[in-house]
Amino acid sequence: MPELPEVETVRQTLQKQIIGKKITDIKIYYDRILENISATEFKKSLIGQTFKKMDRYGKYLFFILDTYTLIVHLRMEGKFFLKKIDDELNKHEHIVFILDDQISFRYHDTRKFGRMVVLKTIKKAEIMKYPALAKLGKEANDTHFTKEELYDKLKKKKEFIKGALLDQSIICGLGNIYVDEVCFMSKINPSTMANRLNLDDVGHLLDSSITVLAKAIKAGGTTIRSYTSSLGVTGLFQLELLVHDKENKPCPICGTIIKKEFVCGRGTYFCPKCQKIKGPKVIGITGSIATGKSVVTTYLKKQGYEVLDADEIVREEKKPQGLLYEKLIKVFSNQILDENGNINDQMLSRMVYHDEKMRKKINALIHPIVFTICEKKIAKSSAQIIFLSVPLLFEAGFDVLCDEIWCVYLQSDVQVDRLMKRNHITEEEAKQRIQIQMSQEEKCQKSTYIIDNSRELCYTIEQIQKILNK
Repeated sequence: MPELPEVETVRQTLQKQIIGKKITDIKIYYDRILENISATEFKKSLIGQTFKKMDRYGKYLFFILDTYTLIVHLRMEGKFFLKKIDDELNKHEHIVFILDDQISFRYHDTRKFGRMVVLKTIKKAEIMKYPALAKLGKEANDTHFTKEELYDKLKKKKEFIKGALLDQSIICGLGNIYVDEVCFMSKINPSTMANRLNLDDVGHLLDSSITVLAKAIKAGGTTIRSYTSSLGVTGLFQLELLVHDKENKPCPICGTIIKKEFVCGRGTYFCPKCQKIKGPKVIGITGSIATGKSVVTTYLKKQGYEVLDADEIVREEKKPQGLLYEKLIKVFSNQILDENGNINDQMLSRMVYHDEKMRKKINALIHPIVFTICEKKIAKSSAQIIFLSVPLLFEAGFDVLCDEIWCVYLQSDVQVDRLMKRNHITEEEAKQRIQIQMSQEEKCQKSTYIIDNSRELCYTIEQIQKILNK
């Protein structure tokens, strides 16, 4: 879809090419594009009128004539072509203006989503009263648009900032591509709840919006390449994009791999490290297998803290209605189901611990889904502190969600003994399962705090409480 910079580029180009030209005839091949006027009245109003000026607001083009204004919204695929009168008509060219009896000015729209409105006025204030325009917010570069005004709008929105910035009644002119760029420049995760942002955050968003749009306009836009054949314009801003359409490429700031998720139904690109979700302080809980992470999380829950447990999420999503159920069956067929039609966890465990390729395959399936669920739950949480328990927190990249990390540690011999008793396995099997994970030492080195769970429960709780007091 052409966004504000693309529409502005079209405006600037048409300003040079059609101003001063008179409409001598109009041919209409698809009249549903006309929004507030019949085909007959459309012709009667505009034939004989001369283009005096090109104007724009948001993604709307204003063709200012002698006494009328033609408003055009290009929607998904709308574009204009300047051709010779005798050039063959394309099947997607729905409105054709004949200018000075020698130029064919054609509106082309593959999907027929674009709309045209005719108003009997050329005054901007009167034009802006048209219902579709009256509900629009201010443009980012409006000198009267302050961060305080934008903050007042956003603090009432209980939705992700991605959706709020796409809402043209809040800020006019930002589309999907530019919202991704604005959020990245502002170091704000697109899945952050809009009402969690403070005044400084909103100020960064407004400043970044002005910067991004100005650069995009100067570069001729991003999707404007579709206009090249007619108007002689080539958009180059795609060469300057920092995150949009950069999935699996390194972040230009920190090198972390750019992620793509669907936020508010739109493909969204961001750096999970540079753009942490604005919300509660997130404390990661991790540790090697059988070190006692559940002991820590159980205590924290009893103290009234909110805990997100990755294992619990996996168990829930493996149920027949969960996100993982069908995906696991699709990959591994019905052989992983028990007699009741549920995922057989013992069979999955054998696959994980005895087949490295299968383990990587399962993890690659599970981790992104759990990551997204955790991310969204963190964004919507009203808590000041939220604990995120993930056994493979470092290995699966969940550490980027955390402000600090606690590692639950256990002496090696105690760990082996507990795993044998808990899972009813041999010492050899226990050691094998421990060895396939990141070592306890490495996890401890990467963590903010270490909780030694080798002794009685009271000592573990004492350590937790000391950290909480800090």
